[in-house]
Amino acid sequence: MVLRFRFLFLILMSFFKKFVDVMDQSSLKCRVLFNDVDIKRMSSDRYLPIMDLGRINIMLQAGLFKKLIKNRWIPVSRVVTVRYKYPLKLFQNYLLKSKVIYWDDEWVWTEHRFERQGKVTAIGISKITFVGPKGMVSITDVIEAYGKPVAKIDMPNIVKEMMMVERSLTL
Repeated sequence: MVLRFRFLFLILMSFFKKFVDVMDQSSLKCRVLFNDVDIKRMSSDRYLPIMDLGRINIMLQAGLFKKLIKNRWIPVSRVVTVRYKYPLKLFQNYLLKSKVIYWDDEWVWTEHRFERQGKVTAIGISKITFVGPKGMVSITDVIEAYGKPVAKIDMPNIVKEMMMVERSLTL
């Protein structure tokens, strides 16, 4: 429930933030709340929804969110990995820095850095796509709806490695 309030607060705050390019880094100031902790530190299952907020913040700050709503496109995660280094404790402030690190015709990879006092406490990488009423939406269509040119990025090693791991997983 608190995540919904964070989401609504994020939308409200977007009216007061300056617009940035979709490829720019986006930052969110956060605090570890009661529902985020298991015993005294942030539970591992809370990182993924916070990363969702980071991706939504990118879309809001880039002015893309309204276009996604208009077209009824929903961002959907396919692969997510998180590497934890230091725990975040109850009521601690932290900064979530999110950015697009790669995209192709079907998928967008985003990186999410959780930082506290200048130290990275966790890093998450996610692979997402957009789904609309007619199925998967090509990233080219999303970029076209964005209305600004988006430079192609060389594929980082982490994306190559995640693709290999994903291919090795069978359902």
